[in-house]
Amino acid sequence: MLTDHAQETQLGDLLRRERAMLIVRTVGIPWALLQVLSYQDREYPPGIKARVLALVAILAVGDLVVWWVYRRVSTLRGARILAASSLTLDTFVISGIVWLYAFDPDSALWAVLFISALEGALRFQLGGALGAWLGTTVIYVAREAWASQTYGFTLQWNSITFRMGIGMVIALVAGLMARDLMRERHRLSRALEEVEALNELRAGMVSTLAHDVRNPLTAIRGSLRTVLTRGDQMDVETKQKFLEAADLQAERLTRLANDLLDLARLESGRLSLRREGVGLRDAVDAALRYVEEDIEVRVDIAPTVRVDGDPERLEQVFVNLATNAASHGSPPITVRAEPNGQSIDVVFEDAGPGIPAEEVASLFDPFRSGPKAGSVGLGLAIVKALIEAQDGSVRYEPVHPQGSRFVVSLPVAT
Repeated sequence: MLTDHAQETQLGDLLRRERAMLIVRTVGIPWALLQVLSYQDREYPPGIKARVLALVAILAVGDLVVWWVYRRVSTLRGARILAASSLTLDTFVISGIVWLYAFDPDSALWAVLFISALEGALRFQLGGALGAWLGTTVIYVAREAWASQTYGFTLQWNSITFRMGIGMVIALVAGLMARDLMRERHRLSRALEEVEALNELRAGMVSTLAHDVRNPLTAIRGSLRTVLTRGDQMDVETKQKFLEAADLQAERLTRLANDLLDLARLESGRLSLRREGVGLRDAVDAALRYVEEDIEVRVDIAPTVRVDGDPERLEQVFVNLATNAASHGSPPITVRAEPNGQSIDVVFEDAGPGIPAEEVASLFDPFRSGPKAGSVGLGLAIVKALIEAQDGSVRYEPVHPQGSRFVVSLPVAT
């Protein structure tokens, strides 16, 4: 299934080729008319000249029809039909003229049959070139056989195979070149799409990153200014709460910076891990410190469950999953562990609206903004990279009737 952008690209390519053939046909019509009127090598058999002129007239009328349709085509299917119809028109007229001039065995008019192969290559690459060559070859062989019967000429198979062999070579060269050019065209088009997407990504990343940095800084500054300006009016416990709030936001900034550094290390393969047996309940409890106190979180993990992994990185994974559930989901948030053979599935589930189906495929991509603005989109990308680096896996599952479930599979500690 072609994307909308790919369809637009192919539509534009087909219309540009059609415009080129309109120019070629417009130039070719008066040239063909001049050749017919100035031909003096042999005397025309009765009715032949009128039929040739009729074919030239058909080509002229067909060219006008193609031009009229060309200006109104707006779909890829319509452009393909126009291209096939236009190629059929040209092949019919060219083959018809060559057929009618069969009375002159010395004429080199047969060479114009190669135009069909070139046109087929221009429109449909290698398949179009070979198809057009095969069609004109069949017509030319039939024409030679008819001419030998009608005008008494000797059927010269060596001449037929030589001429059509040249046509095959021309069709192959033109078709292969057109195919390679189109492949390169598509490759460049995809590269341009990636560059445009990267530019949009950078712009969005700068905006959301500024948002992620500004919010903690605002909270830190507010807490510190309150302590500085009104500290003498606060009791020790209140002052401690303000300082702890500032410290928590500073830690959030540190975590964001670490996420950016970790992503760079993971992409370059420079992140080192310290694998050991980790108490799963302790790692989850440590991560849940970063979830706001008024959000209900239920944990169902036995204290004895242990997994194999890097304790610091596992805590980072669980922090990202918990804050993701708190930011984009709705309470209650449930965290539980389920045995799965030689692995333990750690499930983070919330009762929010869930993830739209069209966003699931890119859910773990870096710099992906979630349904709510204000996230630089690193959390889930880091989760996936860190878990896979520890021989685990992570997946998303929808919850019915609503909700989200992220399942992290980790190897059991031995």
